Amino acid sequence: MKIIILSVGKPKDVHVVSLAEHYFKRLRSFVPVVLESVPEAKDPLPSKKVEREGVGLLKNLRERDFLVTLEERGKCFDSREFAEWVQTSVERTPGRVVLAIGGAFGLSEDVRRRSDFSLSLSPMTMPHELCLVFLMEQLYRAFTLIRGVEYHH
Repeated sequence: MKIIILSVGKPKDVHVVSLAEHYFKRLRSFVPVVLESVPEAKDPLPSKKVEREGVGLLKNLRERDFLVTLEERGKCFDSREFAEWVQTSVERTPGRVVLAIGGAFGLSEDVRRRSDFSLSLSPMTMPHELCLVFLMEQLYRAFTLIRGVEYHH
């Protein structure tokens, strides 16, 4: 199993980049993980922007990838439930698990249709840069719970 975190755009804020790198290093001690991104589309119309970004996301997928889309209408877990889901769903996937984070206007319908699971980190809307950090921290927390490493209180 390998985790691919696929996002639209790269974090620009130095503080977000620093936090993302921090959790990326921690997460790598538990699981092979790769950060990939597709460029943000340059289009004045949000609907066109989402569609173009969706094409970019889909081009990065392989046929057998287990795709998890992150969006506010997805399944919401507390940290322990998320760890259980990671253990039963993610750890048992033989190939790549791709966690896709959309851009400022979300994910295209084509990406949603391709999704194997829709995950919500919160019912609140958050910037996609913060979503990346929050996701990596929760994945790290999940693996510490699964492996019995002290971190979660």
